[in-house]
Formats: sequence, structure tokens, C-alpha cells
Amino acid sequence: MKRIRIFTSLILFVILLIFSSYTYFPQPSKVKVTHIGGNVEFTNKYNPNACMSIPAAYTGYDGKIEGQYRINGKTYGGQGLKERVSLHPQKGLIIGRDWMSGNGFQQHVLVKSGKVRHFKDKRRFGRRALCSDDSTPGSYLIIESTKRMTMNDFAIEVARYSKNAVNLDMGRWGYGWIKNKIHSPWAILFKNWQTNWIIIK
Repeated sequence: MKRIRIFTSLILFVILLIFSSYTYFPQPSKVKVTHIGGNVEFTNKYNPNACMSIPAAYTGYDGKIEGQYRINGKTYGGQGLKERVSLHPQKGLIIGRDWMSGNGFQQHVLVKSGKVRHFKDKRRFGRRALCSDDSTPGSYLIIESTKRMTMNDFAIEVARYSKNAVNLDMGRWGYGWIKNKIHSPWAILFKNWQTNWIIIK
């Protein structure tokens, strides 16, 4: 009888230990969030002096930017996705059917007005998103996955931090930097293969 009590106590101890570990040592976050402020611009010109330079729209196999894009109030490219991503100097990230500023591009929308978009693609890749900073109007967040994820799972995670978010190119040459380009030598190496970026001068 004494052995049964000891065994039962041992089992309870192990259960409590597992529960406390889960409670006080939570799982690491699936995404990394970087506050980048405002003044984000879309460009098709590589800028080695930019404080931030990250690939934005997809680049097609023909070496051209996929979909429409807008620079200095002029629209380029052919019709791609239905929605447009406008980078407004005061309002920040705006997602809609029409251009709402003179600068922007087209991309897959992950979250719009707090509603998560769903995707059937089951492939797992490193992911990156441009998001509105809901705490500061006109400001942005960059959210990156810390492990390979489906776009659907990534959208769900991103929605925890922002009400509006769009996917960013993370293809073969989708390298960039935030604040310090020294930490991203691949972005410099592949600059001639990439066609467009979002930057902060």
C-alpha cells in the first residue's frame, strides 16, 4: 500500500512538473516582429544607402515585376491580383481595389480589416509580411516567421499583431536588410536578380 502511495505521488509530481514548465516557460514565438516606423516607399531601383531594403512584389520568370505597381503617381505593369497595396505617407498601409496613393504594389493579402485570408497552398517556407502598426497610425511592422510555415498558418500568426498585412517576396533572391545591411550580404550579391523593394531612405 505504501508503494502505491509513493508511485501515485511520483506520477502527480511529474504531471505538476510538466504543467508548470508549460505555464512558466511558454513555447518560443513563431514569428519575429520589428517596428520600422513610417516613410516606407516602394521602388524598382536598388538603393545601397537605404536604412531598410526588403523585396516586396513577386518577380516573374521573365524577370519582370508581377502585377501592377505604382511609383511617383504613375502606374506600371499589367493587371495581376485584384487588390492593390498602397503606401500612404500619412495613413500607412492601405489595401483596396483602387490605388490610394502614388506609391504601391500588388501582393497576396494575409489580413484585411482584422479578417484572416485563407490559402490552400500547403508548402512550407520562410515567410515575411508588411503590416500596419495599429498602435501608431502611418507606421509599419515587418513580421517574419522563425520557422518554415504555410502561408495560411503565417496569416493566422500575423493577425495576432496587425489588422492589415500583406505577404512579401521570399523567393530565391528575396534577401534584404533592416537597419544594417552588413548582416545580409546575400541582399547585395543578388541585387541584380531582384526587381523591386520596399525601402526606408
